[in-house]
Amino acid sequence: MVSEEIIWGRCRRLIEQKVGWGNSEQWQNRDFEQLSEQILLETGVSLSVSTLKRLWGRVRYDSVPTPTTLDTLARFVGYDSWRVFRQQNPEPMPVLSADAPVKEPTPSVSIPASVDSRPLRRRWLVGAVLGLLVIVCFVWAYRQRDTVLRYDSVAFTSRPVAKGAPNTVIFQYNAADSNADSVFIQQSWDPSLRFRVDKAKNTYTSTYYYPGYYRAKLVLNDSIVREHDVFVASDGWLGTVDRLPIPLYLRASTVKKADQIAITADDLKAVGVSLSADVPATSLFWVDSMSIVDGQDFIFETAVRSTYNQGNAVCQPIQIGLKCTQGYHQIPLSVPGCVGELQLVTGNNLISGKTADLSGLGVDFNKWVLVRYEVEGRRAAVYVNNRRVYEGESCGDAGRVVGLHYGFLGTGAVQFARFRFPDSDKVIAF
Repeated sequence: MVSEEIIWGRCRRLIEQKVGWGNSEQWQNRDFEQLSEQILLETGVSLSVSTLKRLWGRVRYDSVPTPTTLDTLARFVGYDSWRVFRQQNPEPMPVLSADAPVKEPTPSVSIPASVDSRPLRRRWLVGAVLGLLVIVCFVWAYRQRDTVLRYDSVAFTSRPVAKGAPNTVIFQYNAADSNADSVFIQQSWDPSLRFRVDKAKNTYTSTYYYPGYYRAKLVLNDSIVREHDVFVASDGWLGTVDRLPIPLYLRASTVKKADQIAITADDLKAVGVSLSADVPATSLFWVDSMSIVDGQDFIFETAVRSTYNQGNAVCQPIQIGLKCTQGYHQIPLSVPGCVGELQLVTGNNLISGKTADLSGLGVDFNKWVLVRYEVEGRRAAVYVNNRRVYEGESCGDAGRVVGLHYGFLGTGAVQFARFRFPDSDKVIAF
């Protein structure tokens, strides 16, 4: 049976190879900060710098990493979950100890002791090296015979089979006439969601468990040759208990209350989730391809509350996310004492509470918190309870806004959500 330490060592090496920052023994605090940011961007889950340092042995760590932490790291290196990672990394063949006796083979021809065999060995070694070089040259010439990728006749389309989430998407592809050695279908921008398909076939299905906008890609060898939009709608408001690989779903009839959209303790109890143990991450979604907002010039307004503050939810973090066609915006909130752990994202530009003053995002959740987010070209500003708490330049164009995502620890609520537009009376409310 493979020990968890061996499995974790393999995962750690894959992470180090992926980021390519050299020997992890030489990593500085900034390297762990960048790793935390990269994991957040690729998985949507924030692992603190202190947690990563413990996992890499920089800080004393006597307890076992949580399942959420292990699942997140497994996703970061391309696996659906830690369980899948363990299953696909079986125990290696045993290696004989250096002290174990080794039986020498009996030679078929004896060499007299008086004969010096060293010249014979040198000639054999030179011959073997020359033979290996010849083989390498042949292989290189063979691989170089056709280095230009041909894919003019390649086709790539898809269609969802249901409305809402989860949703299976059927991909149709045709890459048989290309000269590619390998063919992949990638669910979205995230390379960890890339799956190898049979070049000779033309159908592949993939299940999307969360609502959102995805840019599916057909990849030949290492080149993206075709891509198109995939919308997975929420079919109105949708709540989820976020867990891997499949979340629990709370439909609109559950989360839509008389005067708010909310996930309550009773809602969680109804699906068998307790708040007395490890506090679960939960989400509220609204994603609809018919409610697309121009991402260059808009005002987003909402009112939110975190309604649970026990256990590991003591910081009461909330993530308010705007899902976009080329990235996302994310406005985080917490109680004042935890703002150092927040990460604000404006048009794919990440601002960390470790290196910037995000104290204005610390709030009192005993009452509704009003949030206004303004985007005008490359400028973004955040207002909390009618006070501007951040203004800066966003990093490029995140594209059109296609949906909303509210993330909580435990329970939380949304009073309203709407888009307004400068120089216009138009309002889109959810």
